[in-house]
Amino acid sequence: MGKKLNLSHNLMGCRLDNWLRLKKSNPITAENKGQARLITAVSSVLAVPAFLEWLVFYVPIKRTKIRKDPVYIVGYWRSGTTFLQNLLTRDPQFGWFDPVRTVTFSNCIFMKGILAKAQKKLLQGARPMDNLEYTLDLPMEEVFAQATISTQAISHMLVFPDGGKGVKYIETAFIDEQDEKRQQEWRRAYDYILKKVTYLYGGKQLLLKSPENTCRIGALKKCYPGAKFINIYRNPYTVVMSTVNMFTKEMGLFCLNEPASHQVIEDVTIDLFERIYKKAFRELNAMPPEDHIDIKYEDFCKDPEGYVKQIYGHLGIDGFEEAKPYFDAYLDSQKNYRKNKFELTPELRDKINAKLGFYFEYYGYEMQK
Repeated sequence: MGKKLNLSHNLMGCRLDNWLRLKKSNPITAENKGQARLITAVSSVLAVPAFLEWLVFYVPIKRTKIRKDPVYIVGYWRSGTTFLQNLLTRDPQFGWFDPVRTVTFSNCIFMKGILAKAQKKLLQGARPMDNLEYTLDLPMEEVFAQATISTQAISHMLVFPDGGKGVKYIETAFIDEQDEKRQQEWRRAYDYILKKVTYLYGGKQLLLKSPENTCRIGALKKCYPGAKFINIYRNPYTVVMSTVNMFTKEMGLFCLNEPASHQVIEDVTIDLFERIYKKAFRELNAMPPEDHIDIKYEDFCKDPEGYVKQIYGHLGIDGFEEAKPYFDAYLDSQKNYRKNKFELTPELRDKINAKLGFYFEYYGYEMQK
């Protein structure tokens, strides 16, 4: 018997050719055949308008100039990147990827009205890892848009975990460690999604966030030399426990083959944490100090507006005072938000301590014994 169909599956808006490539290169278990057929059907229906949209807008999008390189929010999953982006994108000077321009990227112009109505309903309760809601006026990760047109995305690991073999998709995030062909494919896809949304925003500077980008800060800086980076960091015990919870729940919702075990998810989460930050520290410290800033999540939550002012000043971003009323309104709307709580087991604590001592030392967090 097949699983209940998930109408808000993260590949429901996948471009047909990309979905067929993913489907061909990954096994799909019997109980997930129905979901795979639904994605195929929806992608097929959307294929014609997607092609027409590409045909009409390809040239003006390719000619679009990114005159102000993006501002990036980086940091590991569950480090506070979503809260920070939600707040900063209240500033109307920025452009960003809303749900329609993300989940249904290839159809976000001609079918915007229809898809917005559908997504408004389908996105309710679509964040299983916390108590935040997806709404059409809040941003999503631009890499989810890229995942609909490219096979190079960590998020595919959650759809095709294959009992742990799906970790192959982690390598796609470390793009500067791939061969030249893969790097060129990634650059074309990534530059195209940024140019399309820049075009739709009339040239506004983009404010983007994705934990996946923390794997390739140097590559992004090479592509967009004027880019600025806000690195938000958090207690590693909390981050790891919350990320394990997130990966487990998302895999349960999206996977189309054999899910990974809890042990594999824990190990992958910690190993990836170690690998990312050993690389990110080097790449952040290699750029001019005025191009990046570190923000401690625990301090940021105590005075978010004060830290936003500090971010604007340090990175040379104008318009804080003009945007302040928008920040105040969003912060007021979040007063009743409650964070998840997790219990750290001795086994998980020991694994974190063994791998992430350098992170504790770098940021001054106390390691539990």
